[in-house]
Amino acid sequence: MLNSIHQSVPVNSNAIQCPVCHTVCDSPPLYSYTASQAAAYFCPEMRDPERYQRLKNCIQRLWQSDSLVILQCQNCGFGFGYPFIGGDEEFYQILHEQKGYPAWRWDYDVALQEVLEPTQTGKLLEIGAGAGIFLKKVRQSWNCYATEGSESTRKDLKSLGIQVFSDLDLTIESHQQSFDVVVLFQVLEHISDFHSILDNCRKLLRVGGKIVITVPDGEAMILQEKITGCPDMPPNHINKWTPNSLSIALQQHGFETQTAIFEPSSWKNFRGYLHLKIIAEATNPRSLASQIYRIKNKKIRVPLLAVLGISAMFKMLPYFRDLRKGGAFAMIGSLKDKQ
Repeated sequence: MLNSIHQSVPVNSNAIQCPVCHTVCDSPPLYSYTASQAAAYFCPEMRDPERYQRLKNCIQRLWQSDSLVILQCQNCGFGFGYPFIGGDEEFYQILHEQKGYPAWRWDYDVALQEVLEPTQTGKLLEIGAGAGIFLKKVRQSWNCYATEGSESTRKDLKSLGIQVFSDLDLTIESHQQSFDVVVLFQVLEHISDFHSILDNCRKLLRVGGKIVITVPDGEAMILQEKITGCPDMPPNHINKWTPNSLSIALQQHGFETQTAIFEPSSWKNFRGYLHLKIIAEATNPRSLASQIYRIKNKKIRVPLLAVLGISAMFKMLPYFRDLRKGGAFAMIGSLKDKQ
C-alpha cells in the first residue's frame, strides 16, 4: 500500500501562508509524499517501469525536491501541497498516455439546471474543455467557446465547430467582457496560480455574467486516503478546496457566491472507492493486486480484479456510511460589477 508519512518531513509551517486567505499555516502537515510514491500512484513501477521513471523525474523537477507535504489552513480550510506547484504540460502528457476523458457527469447537470436552462441562449466559455462532452450538449442553444491546452484535443473541438484557444490570454485579447457564462469542471484543483485564472474569468465575463466551478471536496479527499489508503495525489491535485475557501477566493475577484451544491450520494461512488482501494494495494509490489496488474491480457486481468474488489469491500466496512457520498461540489458566482 502507498504509505503516507505523517508529520515526518521538516517544514517551517510558521513561514507558509495559505494561498487563499493568507493566514499563516502553523499546524503540522497532514501528509508527506516522496516523488517515488507519487510516481507509483500514477503508474506502479511493475506495470510500466519506463513510464514510472519518467513520471518520477518530472515530479522531482517540479518539486525541486524529493518530497512534498500537504498543509491545511485552519482559518478557511484550504488544503495545498508544499512546494505549491501543480503539474505542467510534460507531466500531463505522461499522465494521460493511458487515460481518457470521462462521460457525462453530475457537474454538467448542475450547470444546465442552475444556470443555462433558464436563459437558454448566450455566449459560453468552458475552460479546460477536454473532449467537449459538455459543449456538444449545449452548442445548439449557446455560442460555445473553449480553452484547451492539448493541440490534438483542440483539433477535435474545432471539428465540432467550437472556437477554441490554447490559453486564456489569447481569449481575453478578443473576447474581454463578452461572455454570459464561464464554466470550469474540475479544473481549479490542478492549478496553483488559481488567482490568475479567477482574475481572467472576471475579465472575460460581462457584468451580470456567471461562473460555474466544480472541484473535488477537500475534506472528502482527505477522508479518501483514510478509507482507501489511496491519496488525492499531487502534483495532479495541488489544491484541496472547501466551500468556504472557494467562496473566499471568488469574492476576492469580485464575485458574489451562492451556497455550494454537493455531488449526490450514489453507489457509483462506492465502486470508485473499491477501485481506489485496489490501486493503493497495487503500489505494494508484493501484494496480490500488484501481481494481477502484471497480467497483460485484459480479459483475464479484469475479472481477477473484480474478485479482489470483494476483499477490498470488507476492509472498508468500518466506513460503510461514507462510501456512497459524493466527492465533489459546485459553486456558482455572479459578477455584479467590474473592479
